[in-house]
Amino acid sequence: MSQPQATSQPRFSLKCLRVAIDLKLYPIVGMNIQDVMVGGAPDWIAPKQPLDFSFVMDLQGKERRLPTYGVVLTNDSRGLDVRYRPPTSQWRAILTKLLTEEGV
Repeated sequence: MSQPQATSQPRFSLKCLRVAIDLKLYPIVGMNIQDVMVGGAPDWIAPKQPLDFSFVMDLQGKERRLPTYGVVLTNDSRGLDVRYRPPTSQWRAILTKLLTEEGV
């Protein structure tokens, strides 16, 4: 029996989800359950740096912020790539529901 290969999970983006860093909102270029690529983030954020941020959800006009933290993997022309800790134990279910609603 072969061993499962360690592959990165496919990334997606959601219209209703953004990231807030230092109270400024940034678009999500792509994300999955453990990584998020943020577009337009400040260039002073360095790889291996810990980062506190929030996922910001727009749910029918109501904003909901879910604070979390992570470690910066890269910050280059593609965006700011962060390996993050899920903000809640229901995070996978929340993302699945949002993906279903947006038809991604």
